[in-house]
Amino acid sequence: MNSYSNIGRVQLLLQHQRPADAEQEARRQLRDDPDNSPLLCLLALAQMAQEQLPAAQATAEQAIHLDPENAFAFYVLSAVQLRQQDIPAALLAIEEALSLNPEDTDYQHVLGQIRFQQGQLHAALRAAEAGLAADPAHVDCLGLRARCLARLGRRDEASLNLDEALRQDPTDAGTHADLGWVALERGRAKEAAKHFQEALRLNPTSDYAREGLVAALKSRFWLYNWFYRYTVWTQTMSPNMRQGMFIGLFVLSRLVPVLLPLYLVLVYMSWFAEPLFNSLLRFNRYGRYALSEEDTRYSNQFLALLLSGLGLLGAGYFSALPVLTTAGIVALALLFPLVGTQRQWQHKRRQQSRWAGWGLAAVGAVAVLAQALNLPAEGGIFLAFLGGTLAYIWLMALRS
Repeated sequence: MNSYSNIGRVQLLLQHQRPADAEQEARRQLRDDPDNSPLLCLLALAQMAQEQLPAAQATAEQAIHLDPENAFAFYVLSAVQLRQQDIPAALLAIEEALSLNPEDTDYQHVLGQIRFQQGQLHAALRAAEAGLAADPAHVDCLGLRARCLARLGRRDEASLNLDEALRQDPTDAGTHADLGWVALERGRAKEAAKHFQEALRLNPTSDYAREGLVAALKSRFWLYNWFYRYTVWTQTMSPNMRQGMFIGLFVLSRLVPVLLPLYLVLVYMSWFAEPLFNSLLRFNRYGRYALSEEDTRYSNQFLALLLSGLGLLGAGYFSALPVLTTAGIVALALLFPLVGTQRQWQHKRRQQSRWAGWGLAAVGAVAVLAQALNLPAEGGIFLAFLGGTLAYIWLMALRS
């Protein structure tokens, strides 16, 4: 009884959104009981709430090692991996949790979240409905089911689910955020922003609601709104279908030259919509506060390289110095590996993208230097830089 009472104190601190205190209490108890798997799970949750994701994953794995039959440990591991965008690993972990405890509604909800992120809407819907079969009042599964139904075009049913979720818990921040996402995907940016603001009022630390508010504010720009809805539509496709569409559009633009501008706009927006409109959002009196520190840092990097490239192109044009024009082209081309690295969640892929970017930057710098010194190989080096950049763009597009 005393053990359960001690664990209850950690749970209570987590429920009151005091993860630092929960971590401290869990570590204090683990000094007396270092092999307590449920307590390690709560420690992992406290670490995850503080964005200590690698440490949280290691703690969850330790809990599994101590008790391989602990379904909750696999659930926690899946949640941590999902936060790190390691979707395949998160899927394996939650499937193991469900094999140990197939009736748990929270586990079904996480499985549904993963399937939703993968664009497998029918599988996500089945997971949400399996959760609701066990607990018809589970607000998270009601919200997930509504988002799936909305994307599948069954909007009346989606509205009924969200109404039911609000009836079950009118103060649930997640339900208000789900209402915001559904409205946003229907092109109703102002309505979506109100829902996200209400969700943040109820839970000021909700990243789910904050990210939605940022997207809603950006959607007030008609170009971003159009592109966002196009992105939502493509997410209903499988990865192979998206890759096929990307290649097909390229081939079509070559066969029908009048479509080339549209294709180039799609390529540009698919790469730069987020950092570009995040940067514009910094001029909005609300938007600058909605952006996370990471978003602001990425915006600074993007603007620095973009403005440097445009400045060099302008200087090259007015001074008639080709080397400045080349430097400007190099700077603008390096926006691709910069943004490509920023949007990589998996550590290994981010490192690969970063090294590719540094390699392209080195080749670009050599190309500029060779042109400045009138070396005979200057043209070949610059073409190698352009070829490397195109290869990077295609590789990243096909891996997305």
